[in-house]
Amino acid sequence: MMFQFAGKTRILSLFFVFVLWTLPGFPQTVLLTDHPGTGSYEFGQEMARLFGEALSENEYPLTVRPWSESSERLSMLRNRQADMAIIDAQSAHSDLGKDLRLRVVSVLWPNFLHAVVNRLTLAQPSILSARSMLIHPNAMHAAQIWTSMVPEAEPVWWDQQVRDLQNLGLVQDGLLITAPVPVMELRQMLGRFETLKLASLEPSFILRLRQNSPWWKKWKLAKGFYPGQTETVLGLASFSVLVARIDFPPDLTEKWLKLLYSQKNKINPHFLLRNLDTKYNSLFKDTYHFHPKSRAFFKF
Repeated sequence: MMFQFAGKTRILSLFFVFVLWTLPGFPQTVLLTDHPGTGSYEFGQEMARLFGEALSENEYPLTVRPWSESSERLSMLRNRQADMAIIDAQSAHSDLGKDLRLRVVSVLWPNFLHAVVNRLTLAQPSILSARSMLIHPNAMHAAQIWTSMVPEAEPVWWDQQVRDLQNLGLVQDGLLITAPVPVMELRQMLGRFETLKLASLEPSFILRLRQNSPWWKKWKLAKGFYPGQTETVLGLASFSVLVARIDFPPDLTEKWLKLLYSQKNKINPHFLLRNLDTKYNSLFKDTYHFHPKSRAFFKF
């Protein structure tokens, strides 16, 4: 069970990118993302493909350059070592207000905090009733709140032993993982094991997590996204953010926005692009400093 975007072909493409990066005089627009196997890298690769198809004579191709730390991506952006960067919600909340040279081009897809509970071991479908919980690394903040609220908490950390989770099922009381919706592996697992259920988060848990990590937004997941999900699930979501400098060309900014937000109307768009929505940006209009062209595009 992978729960990630990975593959040998991407390793080869990454090598090719670094070769091009070292060539002198190679004109390019550089986008910084997280490492291969993450959503931001996958999104960057799709952006590069789309931009390549829409490239005009006076524009440079988009090169995706992975860099693990969001703070370092922002530093490279400030120092003009890149043109754009995708950063995580925590870094956006902590760092974007400190330098007005950096501007948000767009808030991206919601990363929903999935809480799966095991009805075979729990009398109540609640993570606060769970004593053992399988924790994905991208849900560490949620895990810290859970362990503080459940005295007998026994976190089980994600490792290679869970690769067969889809085939063997969940032996713990629950599972926490943050990911764009829907996670195909979760759909397959919930469809195969009727004892597993996607659960709403308790109001007390939501309150505690938002107090400690205010970049989380209250979120509703409409019924039908996952097998057995017969009602709306209440939870939390965080948003990755596309950032550039304030002097990033307005015409290029507008082209990017039109390109990204037109994809959901295409036949079989990439699922990360399908999860984009202009209205998400309005949630952050008073939180982030947006690029002037972005504010005009989103009409706020």
